[in-house]
Amino acid sequence: MEPGRQFLKVRNKNRLLLVVMKQFAGNAHISFEGDSKILPLAEIQGASQEETPLLKRNTTLPRQDFVIAPLESTTIQTILSKIGGSIPRSVLHIQIEKNGHLEFGAYDNFHPESMFFGGAMTDSSIEALIAEGALERSTTLL
Repeated sequence: MEPGRQFLKVRNKNRLLLVVMKQFAGNAHISFEGDSKILPLAEIQGASQEETPLLKRNTTLPRQDFVIAPLESTTIQTILSKIGGSIPRSVLHIQIEKNGHLEFGAYDNFHPESMFFGGAMTDSSIEALIAEGALERSTTLL
């Protein structure tokens, strides 16, 4: 770890996911990788279990279940209900692409060193998440 490097620790995964889903909904897709609890997402119209050039599996061994669903304002609640209303611990990786760009990645169960925010995630959005307690700035990983 680099001295003085800051991390964003997730304090509320469900709130963070809801905010980024709302921000990027529309001409977007979300992928989930983990155990079979994500498979009900494959029932959403337009969903697929096939990787795309941007949304790819991040764990090859052991091979995890993988589902990509359309991310539209009309699918947010359906997606949340299909995963049980909150993010199960068994969901290892979540990615969002919008307009052909990867905009969000939460890998390794939202590990602080494994989170990615693309250029469309504004500083004000991140600061709002910090202010409401969904994220926290930290210089340590513990």
